[in-house]
Amino acid sequence: MNTKQKTAVLAAVAAAVAIIFIAVLVLSTPRSIEKITFAINPVPPSALVFIAEEKGFFSEEGLSIEYANFQTGKLALDALLGGGAEISTTADVPIALAGLAGQEFKVVATIGWSKTDVHVVARKDSGIGVASDLRGKKIATTQGGGPMFFTHKFLEANNIALAEVNITYMLPSDMVVALSKGELDAIVIFGPYNLKARELLGKNALVFSPDDIYGETWNIVASKEYAKKNPEGIRRFLRALIKAENFLKSNKQEAIEIIAKQSKLEKSIVESDLDLWNLELVLNKVLTDYLDLEAEWAIETGISKNGEIPDYKQLIDSSFLKEIKPEAVAT
Repeated sequence: MNTKQKTAVLAAVAAAVAIIFIAVLVLSTPRSIEKITFAINPVPPSALVFIAEEKGFFSEEGLSIEYANFQTGKLALDALLGGGAEISTTADVPIALAGLAGQEFKVVATIGWSKTDVHVVARKDSGIGVASDLRGKKIATTQGGGPMFFTHKFLEANNIALAEVNITYMLPSDMVVALSKGELDAIVIFGPYNLKARELLGKNALVFSPDDIYGETWNIVASKEYAKKNPEGIRRFLRALIKAENFLKSNKQEAIEIIAKQSKLEKSIVESDLDLWNLELVLNKVLTDYLDLEAEWAIETGISKNGEIPDYKQLIDSSFLKEIKPEAVAT
């Protein structure tokens, strides 16, 4: 081997050693930890979040989640819009109303959908035997969310004018207590609160749960600023939820135990509530169709002063989910 050949061999060896050294260095370098403040309504539809936290999927993706709990999706979204969180859970009606108000944010995934999550729970001893008996009664619901939309549409479907009932707005936990004490005649609310109300009233409970009035979606929303400045953080977040989705499919009983623990609910309540939900990451026309219908309702009822339905597709960013679960995107 001549000098030129030796030099070439030594250069090749040196290059190989350098490549190996760099690879080892990259693999041994700790992944940066991304801290996210997450505004959440800790109800069973947030199941994939609970699983991702409990099974360490967020940690695997280099995320540290700080949770801020709220009783409704609207309050969670309000926290995000006020700068108190980077990501939140929320239903479609708060998204529709925020869009009408000109707020800017990005819906990055739907993590659950139900046709029968919202129920009317009434007291039989208030003289309520059929839906028309709600006339003249005191009914509580939440303001600015799916139950409010459902209340209006349920009354409309039963030919009851808003002026014919006494509607009051309360937090979910407060209305359950008030109903049990007889301070209300009926409540309109999502699970698990409707299930708790039924449990407290026992045989005195009358429930209306039509599946043709309102199909609620449960969504992941990111602030516009966070989505722009840290797209990798959103991708990591969604990857963790996809791991949770796969876990739920193959480990349902363990998942129920996790959800019960994280939501501080009895397993029986969790099981009953989850039976009403399809839990998976998607982005499709179901959400945009609902948003348009809800915007139309808000304009017609004067809830929104904006007379024009916004282009909600501008508030939905499918690029993150399309990159990591393309088959789930059909907007």
